[in-house]
Amino acid sequence: MKKLTRGHVIGGFLFAVLCVIMVIKISSVFALRADSGIARQNGANGYHNSPAVQTAPAAPVFYSNFPLELALTPIPADPWDMLVRPVETWRDSRFELFSWDRFPELLLMDISTQKIQDRLLKRMAFFVEKAGFRGRVWRDEDIAHRHAWNAHNYQALDLAVFFQYARDNDFPLLDEEWELEAILLSSGVLQLDAAARLVPGNGAILSLSRESTPALRTRFMAHEMFHGLFFIDSDFQKFSRQRWEAFPEHTKKFFIAFLDILTYSTDYEYLVINEFMAYMLQLPASQASWYFGQHLSNRLYNEGFGHLLPAHYQMRDGMRFWPEIATIFTAEAETFSRYVNERWGLEAGRVWKTR
Repeated sequence: MKKLTRGHVIGGFLFAVLCVIMVIKISSVFALRADSGIARQNGANGYHNSPAVQTAPAAPVFYSNFPLELALTPIPADPWDMLVRPVETWRDSRFELFSWDRFPELLLMDISTQKIQDRLLKRMAFFVEKAGFRGRVWRDEDIAHRHAWNAHNYQALDLAVFFQYARDNDFPLLDEEWELEAILLSSGVLQLDAAARLVPGNGAILSLSRESTPALRTRFMAHEMFHGLFFIDSDFQKFSRQRWEAFPEHTKKFFIAFLDILTYSTDYEYLVINEFMAYMLQLPASQASWYFGQHLSNRLYNEGFGHLLPAHYQMRDGMRFWPEIATIFTAEAETFSRYVNERWGLEAGRVWKTR
């Protein structure tokens, strides 16, 4: 047998010490894992070993497709000042963003062209209001050949559903649509819940285009702003519903036929009542006789809805005029005008301060 040297003895001793250290470390690892398992089990049963070592779940993270810090902040203004503000003063050459100074949760985008307005809001129009399209988010190619609106209005609830659907389904929205989402978030029209999902905040987004004529821009401003008030005021909604329900049946059919021509989703009663209100208030009550008794009546007649018009009509300036239609709608416009005057000091055809 080979004689052990002093070196062998020392080497063997060091090897034994190393083995002991490794056993201790392995044992401690298994003990730690066992403790963790017990802690998880106790946590599941509602017990906690030591609050000091618990960690809160990570907060949900919301990733914006447009930098929120770059979203325009709305400029508080009277609606008339929004109408006449020079384009040269806009902070963005594509559009300017305002909030109604009396109702700051109502945002208005004054947009330079119809094309840009479409990139911002056309898909929303089909999702919220268009017959045969409402309730679905459509791809560009599905709606490219169809007209949206010359002006727009959308409440917080519909906006939240639309943008959350796009996120859940990785829908390819346009850059301008993601920018709009950022504007709505930073302005409080949209908010985030505890799970970082979009929920309705307060208010609405409204828009019109600089490509519309001055007369139409004035009409659209009144029309859209009254939509905004409808969205945020439950008493106004109740009043409008009561007026619609009391409206004569044959004139209801007249008005619904008009909305059908414009491709509104007339099976959605909330939308019909909202549009009924806005058309009553978009022009001064003194113009309701012409607008409904002649302008719209002739449009329905020419579109093949003559059977919905009274048999009796007159001729004015070479055009048919239906006095019964004119009388009913004028009385209704006056009733709505009195209501908004008593509530807010406004009147049919005017949402700005008296000038």
